[in-house]
Amino acid sequence: MTDIANNKPKKTVDEYLELATRLEESGQHVKAISQLTRAIRVAPEKAPVYKNLAELYHNQRQTDKAISSIKKAIKADSHDPQAREMLLDMLLELGKFDEVIEGAKAFLSISPRNLTARDVLSVAYLQKGMFDKALQVTNELINLDPTSPMNHFKKAVLFQQKGDLGSAIQEFSRVLEMQPDAEMENEAQQAIDNLDAYQLRHIVTLAVEDYIFRAKLLHDPEAATTERGYFLSYSGMSALRQIEFDDLPEYYTEWKQRYYH
Repeated sequence: MTDIANNKPKKTVDEYLELATRLEESGQHVKAISQLTRAIRVAPEKAPVYKNLAELYHNQRQTDKAISSIKKAIKADSHDPQAREMLLDMLLELGKFDEVIEGAKAFLSISPRNLTARDVLSVAYLQKGMFDKALQVTNELINLDPTSPMNHFKKAVLFQQKGDLGSAIQEFSRVLEMQPDAEMENEAQQAIDNLDAYQLRHIVTLAVEDYIFRAKLLHDPEAATTERGYFLSYSGMSALRQIEFDDLPEYYTEWKQRYYH
């Protein structure tokens, strides 16, 4: 193949790509982009080159051009999972959650069991406050990959965001049972401790104000807290049993002393 204007043989796609790589490594990004643009013109399969171009634009923080390039890669090869993953990551990075949802659904239409698309979709739903939809997708992730503690961790966080503290504690406890890595184990345990502490504060406050509730706590703390909608972990329940509810100050007595003496 010959460049008629310069009477020089045109470079092959591989030569353009190799030169673009060298230029990028030397910091000559504009020239590297120019070489990739030329490679696209002669490439029989344009999707891989568009992906390289999108990545280069993304590294240069030219996000609009990066997204445009990766969309062209998808148009050239609609079944390329890597290109679709790149697009979802870019959109998620920019906080374009509606577009993330649209892109993830399109991805799932051609790859129904894809974990990455569901993972990103659940994040987008979470960010938009659509907790029920995020939970639905997370349950699908668990069904497809039941041995992953990360999926249960995500489910626990979603329950926590919804205010369903009991279900959150159950899921965080399940994560611990699955023997995750040390970082996730610490995060799950910390989450359980925080949820227990939050509920214990409320239980003690309520016990001070409500003598009937306090009497029930003395008789059967687990039944009493469950009746009021609390759910403590095993360690949280152990901490509850150690509280001397008979020694709690009388709420109304303190109130009267504060304002009438």
